Amino acid sequence: MTGPTMTCDPDLDSAIAEFRYVAQRLRTLDQQMLTAAVDRYKHFAAIKHERAELWANLRGKAEKLQLVPEDHHLGARALLLVTEVAWILHARTRRKPTPAMIKAMVRDMGELAERERVEAEADKVETEFRMRTLAVRVSAAEAVTRYIELSAA
Repeated sequence: MTGPTMTCDPDLDSAIAEFRYVAQRLRTLDQQMLTAAVDRYKHFAAIKHERAELWANLRGKAEKLQLVPEDHHLGARALLLVTEVAWILHARTRRKPTPAMIKAMVRDMGELAERERVEAEADKVETEFRMRTLAVRVSAAEAVTRYIELSAA
């Protein structure tokens, strides 16, 4: 990749190019894991093993780049995110994205993820409330059933 950089960090730019295939392959493997039949254990195990190797490669590169020095798992996720974003923007514009383009898209994705997280948290609270309400209904039904059985005796 020659010319202007995408991220103002030539090492990160080369990592983005290097891990394009890894990002695509991880997404493919994720889909395959979802559809792998339980009776195809060997295939599932092979997918799981390949995913683990790809994640290890991402973690290793993220550690070298010190993307998130305190958390190598988060660093790997960050490297995967910036790689995917850079290639999405590259495909859209047919040229290398600028650091500003990458930053804007990552920021937007982060804001969207935060909104989805809050929504999921609200759904969780609603589900927990329903579970407690249903547990009370079950207890009430059991109590009434016991009462009727004792009354009949």
